[in-house]
Amino acid sequence: MAKLTWEFPPYTKTIHRSGYPAINPTNPSNSAAGKVVLVTGGGGGIGKAIAEAYNKAGAKAIAILGRRENLLREAAAELEKAGDAKILYFAADVLDEAALKAAFAAVAKEVGAIDVVVANHGYMATPEPAASSDVGDWWKSYEINIKGTFLTFRAWLPHKSANSPTFISLNTAAAHMGIFPGFSAYSPSEMARGHLASHLQAEHPDIRVVSFHPGVLETDMGVKSGMPMSRDDMSLPSGFAVWLASPAADWVVGRFLWANWDVEELAQMKNEIVKNNELTFGVLGWPKQVEATIVA
Repeated sequence: MAKLTWEFPPYTKTIHRSGYPAINPTNPSNSAAGKVVLVTGGGGGIGKAIAEAYNKAGAKAIAILGRRENLLREAAAELEKAGDAKILYFAADVLDEAALKAAFAAVAKEVGAIDVVVANHGYMATPEPAASSDVGDWWKSYEINIKGTFLTFRAWLPHKSANSPTFISLNTAAAHMGIFPGFSAYSPSEMARGHLASHLQAEHPDIRVVSFHPGVLETDMGVKSGMPMSRDDMSLPSGFAVWLASPAADWVVGRFLWANWDVEELAQMKNEIVKNNELTFGVLGWPKQVEATIVA
């Protein structure tokens, strides 16, 4: 079988499938020195890769949260060997508000106010037509993707730092790029999560809230989707997540980006993006430009 190439329409001329200098965690412009970072779903996959990237970027402390304590313990041990950051881990379900509050409070007490939160948790119901899907499995996508993000954000608020606090929400291109039969739980729930992030940004202008598509990666969720697409490298979303909390990304507030897009090209387009309110949720084609409006 021929190797598959880029399937999705671009936004920047340059499309990346792995890390590159501008988002490299060791690039001084992406330094996380002195920062306290918390990553949900941090025991493996993308979450673990993001924690590793912040470790390389010189973070002061990194806390990883997840449901499986054994995976968290192993990941924490690897992180401790790989860098100088203080590593903490907590077994906590993002739907357990009390556990989340306790974890955030414990992090703040031990290492200080939390600068960056990466909401990496997510769930994909088994791809199946809505009419024949298991209701509990179908609804679980909404519970974890939306309520879990909502509770994570609220648990952070009392413990956020005043140093450019940043809330990064992992999402998916499927939230906005079309209709996928069999994904009536996953795609709409991720669209709602993206729109939730926009509201959180509007309500908290002192916080940088941003959503991003991490690319197509070798994860359990990717296998579950059953979609045969080219794969990106973990160095892409992990480096991009570090860049999102850097001074260069101070303008991304309330927007939805893809890790595949070139950040230097995005910077050149910044004024146009902000002026036209691009990379935000809405209805395609609205408003329509008409010669005159008639109110009848």
